[in-house]
Amino acid sequence: MEELLYNEFEPKNFFPSFFRTSKAVLLSPRVFYQGMRTEGSFLNPFLYMLCCVIFHVFVFGLLQRNFGLMFRNLLLGMAFPLITAGFLFFIVTKVFKASGSYETAFRVNAYASAVNLVTWLPFVGLLFELYRIYLIVVGLSAGFSLKMGRSLLAIVLTMAAYIMAAAVIGHLRGGQ
Repeated sequence: MEELLYNEFEPKNFFPSFFRTSKAVLLSPRVFYQGMRTEGSFLNPFLYMLCCVIFHVFVFGLLQRNFGLMFRNLLLGMAFPLITAGFLFFIVTKVFKASGSYETAFRVNAYASAVNLVTWLPFVGLLFELYRIYLIVVGLSAGFSLKMGRSLLAIVLTMAAYIMAAAVIGHLRGGQ
């Protein structure tokens, strides 16, 4: 089991750890998520997510030459995984009666941010965003001992909640 935990991000050994974790998440997600700790600290997964988001925002911002967009994407890139983890945790534990913690849901989302390293690429970015959904399905399944179908349904319900929230906000703002 120690070998599996070895792939988790360790900031003290930044570059080798970042590369190893990214490779494990993107190429062997089942193995990575099965060996992922479900508790311990938010710091390392958060720092990993932050590095992935900053990389994406920096490269995408340079390509777009829009620094306002860079700032907005940085804020959204850090906020959405925290909110998404909350939605997923609520759905998984309340609707599907699985046991686990918010930290597990957060870790799944944080490590799925590895796709940010490649989503800036034209044409394939959308495919990797779909791959992010797969990574979260696999992570929820491993972290909460759920069937893949229930994990996917939790993500679909979370997306529905986002769509409804956006519709309400749009309506309240007068459709602007």
